[in-house]
Amino acid sequence: MQLRSLAAAIAVLAASAPALAQEAQSESDTLNRLLACRALSDDAARLACQDEHLNTFAQATETGRIVVVERRALREVERESFGLNLPSVGRLGGLLRRRDSEEAATAVAEVETLEDGSTATYNASGSLDSLVGVPVSEVSMRGGKLRITLANGQIWAQTDSTRLPRISSRAVRDGLTADIESGVLGAHFMSLSNSQRRRFRAERVE
Repeated sequence: MQLRSLAAAIAVLAASAPALAQEAQSESDTLNRLLACRALSDDAARLACQDEHLNTFAQATETGRIVVVERRALREVERESFGLNLPSVGRLGGLLRRRDSEEAATAVAEVETLEDGSTATYNASGSLDSLVGVPVSEVSMRGGKLRITLANGQIWAQTDSTRLPRISSRAVRDGLTADIESGVLGAHFMSLSNSQRRRFRAERVE
């Protein structure tokens, strides 16, 4: 599914956030009741419990009240929307990443290697923190500031006054890559492999 279509679908869900949150709690209880059956020591009672609550869970999935989303699919959406102001994506991700207190206390950052050789780092809460080593397909200069097109289709523009060297097309052909990381208050910072010490502020424009 294309990013715009998926983001639009998520936005529809987010538009009814209060009702969605209430329904999510209700459906979470449906799943919790099913899982609670495992604690019954009597085999007959446990089987009867599982049959009862499994039917309820199956009905909820068939009617769309419960939707099972793979973490892989969620992470793909987060990577494609990285840098864009799509609050609905963040709310959906937060809902699906909720942890109990014990799990949250032991959670650590996780690094995932992607097909293009870049790596994605997720913080302890499961949110995407950075993309490192993303192949660059084009670099141009507009008003003295860089505009970087990544091989994954994302386009970023420099927004600060950091002085950066002009990048030749040969450097791009030789495998120029970009590192992007999140900052505070929605800011993002980028550095290029030909001058990694020169980090500059950038925004996603497409």
